[in-house]
Parts: sequence; structure tokens; C-alpha cells
Amino acid sequence: MATLSHELRTPLNSILGLAKLLPMRRLNEEKMARALETISRNTQSLAQLIEDVLDMSDIITGELTLHVSSVELLPIIERAMASMRAAAEAKALQIEIQLDTEVAPILGDASRLQQIMWNLLSNAVKFTPKGGQIQVRLEQIEDQAQIQVSDTGIGIHAEFLPYVFDRFRQEDGSLTRSHGGIGMGLAIVRYLVELQGGTVWAESPGSGQGATFTVRFPIFPQGRRQKAEGRRQGTGGKRQKRIAVVK
Repeated sequence: MATLSHELRTPLNSILGLAKLLPMRRLNEEKMARALETISRNTQSLAQLIEDVLDMSDIITGELTLHVSSVELLPIIERAMASMRAAAEAKALQIEIQLDTEVAPILGDASRLQQIMWNLLSNAVKFTPKGGQIQVRLEQIEDQAQIQVSDTGIGIHAEFLPYVFDRFRQEDGSLTRSHGGIGMGLAIVRYLVELQGGTVWAESPGSGQGATFTVRFPIFPQGRRQKAEGRRQGTGGKRQKRIAVVK
């Protein structure tokens, strides 16, 4: 609760302070633009934090529901990447995407899959220092679709790896830590992945050596047949999509 209170208070104090300055009209145009951007960024941070709290509440009470259908993972990943572009550019991160366009659909909830990807990418951007690298891969491993998000960030100690997906658990749990958050994002990822029949795990060589998060979902058998039929009607051959999004 102390951590949650701190995370709510920090952006709220910034918003309140700037909101008091704006009516005084003492800011020039450049400072006004920066103030409005800061208010917008902190408001989004508060909104995301509240959404995470509500999601965790639904998870704990068993009230979280899914709207399941056949889903293509490639556009899910591309949309999540687009939403993180500004944050990555702000830290001059180089992001490489390797997407196999022939991965068959899975059975899942598109909005929750988007949430999984956003959380994993947000985590990578947050913990990767300026000028670092992030790699996102999508491929098919036998009868499973695999997503990997790797970074060159602060890494994870071996002792903490078993707890990285526990709710409210952080490697540095102090209120003076350099990174925000209350330790719910990865817990929500694990629950949503497992709720859709998948598995997720984290790997890291150690502190300062980056981390890799891997998610696997079972291929939807009917989706595999549809994909095969599409290849026969199309150009035939397997294609790989590789895009350097941010350099």
C-alpha cells in the first residue's frame, strides 16, 4: 500500500502543481507546451496504474473474462510497437523486429493479447538504459506460436527470477528506486497468458546483462488449416518480415 500510494502521489503532485501555474499565465509558449505534455504524460501514467489495479482486482476475485476468437499475432505485435514508439525514441533505443508472417492464428482475446505485448514492451523500454537495444521476435515452434522480447537492460538476478511474475514483487522494492511501478505488470502478463492456454518465462544472464521474456501459445488447429489454404492460393513460400523500427 505504501508503494501504491507513492506511485499515485508522484504523478498527481506534478499534475496539481502545473494546474495551479497554468491559470496564472506566467508561462511562455514553449514552457506552456512542456507543461501540457507533462500533464498528459502523468495523466496517462495514473490511468494505466488504475487499470492495472482494477485488472488485478478482477484476477483476484475471478471476475476477469475473455472474448475468445481466432487471432493473428503479427498485427497485435505491430500495434503494441506503434504505441511504444515515442517512449523508445525518447531514450534513443534501437528496436529490431523479426516477425514470421506465416505463424498460424491462436485462440485468444485480441485486446488482452495486446495488453500482454504492451506490458512486455513497456517493461523492456523502462529497464533498458538510453541507447540500448530491444528485439521482438515472432515465430512458430512446432504447434506453438512463440513471442520473445529481449533487451540489453538492467537484467535480473538469478535469485529473483523465480519471483519475477509474482504480484507486488520487485527486485528493488524501496520507495527511492530509480524505476516506477508497483510490481503488477508482469503478474498480469502471466495470468493473461495462462488464461489463454499459454506459458511465459523469463531468462537473464544476471545484473546488467539484459533479459528475455518468452511467451508461447498453442496454435489454433483450424487457423493453421486456413493459413495453409491461404498460402496455396497466394504466392506459396514462407516469408519473413524484418523491420528496424527505431534506430
